[in-house]
Amino acid sequence: MKLFIYIISIFLLFTNLHSKDMKEEQIKVVYTYNFMKNITWQNETKIDKYRLLVVSKNKTLENMFLMLAARKQLKNKNLEVLIYDEKEEYKNIHAIYIDENFLEIYEKLFFKYEKENTLFISDNFKDKKQVMINLLKEETKVTFEINKANILNRSLEISSNLILLGGTEIDVAKLYKSSQDALKEQKETINSLNQKIENKNLELINKVKAINEQKSIINTQTKNIKNYEQKLSTQEELLQKQTKLLEEQKIQLEEIYKNIEFQKEKLSNAVLDVNEKEKIVESLINLQKEKQQEFEETKKDLEFLNLQIQEQKKNLLLKENVISNQKNIITIMGLLSMIIIILGLNGIRQNRLLKSLSQIDTLSGLYNRRFMNQRIEEEISKYKRYETPFSILLVDVDFFKKINDNYGHDKGDLVIKKISTLMQQNTRDTDINARWGGEEFLILVPNSNLEGALTLANNLKQIIEKTNFETKEKITVSIGVSTFNENLNQEELLKLADNALYKAKNNGRNKVEFA
Repeated sequence: MKLFIYIISIFLLFTNLHSKDMKEEQIKVVYTYNFMKNITWQNETKIDKYRLLVVSKNKTLENMFLMLAARKQLKNKNLEVLIYDEKEEYKNIHAIYIDENFLEIYEKLFFKYEKENTLFISDNFKDKKQVMINLLKEETKVTFEINKANILNRSLEISSNLILLGGTEIDVAKLYKSSQDALKEQKETINSLNQKIENKNLELINKVKAINEQKSIINTQTKNIKNYEQKLSTQEELLQKQTKLLEEQKIQLEEIYKNIEFQKEKLSNAVLDVNEKEKIVESLINLQKEKQQEFEETKKDLEFLNLQIQEQKKNLLLKENVISNQKNIITIMGLLSMIIIILGLNGIRQNRLLKSLSQIDTLSGLYNRRFMNQRIEEEISKYKRYETPFSILLVDVDFFKKINDNYGHDKGDLVIKKISTLMQQNTRDTDINARWGGEEFLILVPNSNLEGALTLANNLKQIIEKTNFETKEKITVSIGVSTFNENLNQEELLKLADNALYKAKNNGRNKVEFA
């Protein structure tokens, strides 16, 4: 019943379409609307509205499409009509209408939307291989043709009702049958000729046998030659692979040698740094022993004075003249109290000095490695609680060993101090600078992402490069940058910065790299 109603409606539509009062543009608009109505797109239930792109120079046609979208829905959903502008990019297009004035860009759009679920409606396009639905004008009537294969290739489903609208489709079965009939006639002709040829072939059998024997011998020899050539080719390919593998191993070995030299240099600097720290710790231990000894002696003096005070108290009841001595003792006690206070204050100052020495690198005046490790742990805890970003900069002086070799260790120490001063002057108050070891420095940059850390690193690199260190050659630094995220721990963060520094060294030094 539904099909019957649909056919009746189509008949009425055709009656209206071919009426003299209806214009050609109206026919094309109605056709386009019905084409879309009889096409099913992928995931159609998720489509909120259908989008039709109109590529035309005909203002009347454009206006009619816009009026259609304003007055009608498509499958109970809104229809949006877009007028083509070559400067715009269009996405989620369900259908494209291209009139005969824009056919030069048809192929471009056809392949641009090749991987999309898009229906193309062309107007009198000549290349039948690329059309999907193609409008044709025959005298006063507008018809259309359908390339069903192209529509199916775009994952579009075609309603059988589309053919009922009056479209034509190539009959592949009919073409195949006609070609089969022609082929049958050709076979009969060939069989007749083959019979004649067979009679002639009987005369040539003996000659052919002799020729075949010779061919067999030649084929055997040819196979042997081909097998030999194949073996040679296989050996040549194997030799080329081995040569290529040797070249790759040679390159890897050179990289390993470079890495070993770099690690040896770092180890040498680390040993020097450890020796310096051992001397500092030894001096602190000696100072602590001396203060402890002074404290023990003072304690003994106090105990002795306390005994004297007790004796004076006993004698106070026996002798009146002891009163004057008691005054002296009180004076001494006051002095002793002052001494105790002074010693206590001195002990506090010594404790503060010991704490400062345990956190500060003596040569550079920056924080030491142990303090920096503690601060990084605190920043990681802050990140886990508040997601506050932070980054680190690992700074290494380029060719520092040559500076010590050419100018002596005193000059090397001056370079370390000057770079430390430049770092303190050109970083924020919240940034923490530390001497990491030897000629290596570490800068903790709180509340900073990778972009901010790279800006700081490049500024610092340029400032150091422009600074006069009173040497013949320029003093430069290489910097590796890494930023903390939830997938890292402290060791991995430092490893990333170290890898970036190694990359900067390999890329020619005086560089900033990030990981």
